[in-house]
Amino acid sequence: MKVDVVIPTRKKENIRPELLEIIKSEPSVGRLIITEERPLSIARKNACLKATTEWVAMFDDDVIIPPNWFTEVFKHIGNKIGAVSTVADNIDPHFQAYQRVVSQVFPLEKVDTAPHINNILIRRKLMENYNPPPLFLSEDFFLKRHVESQGYIWKVIGKIGVIHTGKKKSSIRVAAAYRRYGHYKPYHLVRRFVARLLLAPFAALVTLNPKTLIELWRDNVEFFVGWLKG
Repeated sequence: MKVDVVIPTRKKENIRPELLEIIKSEPSVGRLIITEERPLSIARKNACLKATTEWVAMFDDDVIIPPNWFTEVFKHIGNKIGAVSTVADNIDPHFQAYQRVVSQVFPLEKVDTAPHINNILIRRKLMENYNPPPLFLSEDFFLKRHVESQGYIWKVIGKIGVIHTGKKKSSIRVAAAYRRYGHYKPYHLVRRFVARLLLAPFAALVTLNPKTLIELWRDNVEFFVGWLKG
């Protein structure tokens, strides 16, 4: 099976060399389509439509994927599946520790507020009638919603070794966008706030660093403030 690959980026120089190395050595990869178009929501659509394969793999420029990414993700293709993404490890040690704690309570791939769009395999045809608003923040939710509106499943699988190396976005801006576009309801906000409040101390025990508790609680407050502003 051949798939074309899309990488949206602000500058080609920003693409992780480890990502390019894996893609170029993968026999199932057809064309590599790099786009510097903005905003991100439009860039994803237009770049995918340049592909000629039934399925398109799409990666953010700041992820590192394992050599077996394509093999593992291909296993989940099915008639009802519209997109497959995987849970990525966060390079930040504080948030990585929090992920580890949460995964002991609830599978990360089952969290309904995380599309995990930074590494994804998607049906090309779903982009043909996709008309997203011109966005950078929260554009992942629009794509997920579109895929599901077409009768397909957006499937998230567990960790297979993807690492997200990018800098964390402002929680205030992210939360404001989530509320503005209806991605985060009051229930989601309360659930997130309580989870961070209760589980952050356990994450600090993982890192043995009190800064973990401070960073997670600060992020929690900033997200709450951003949602109120939205």
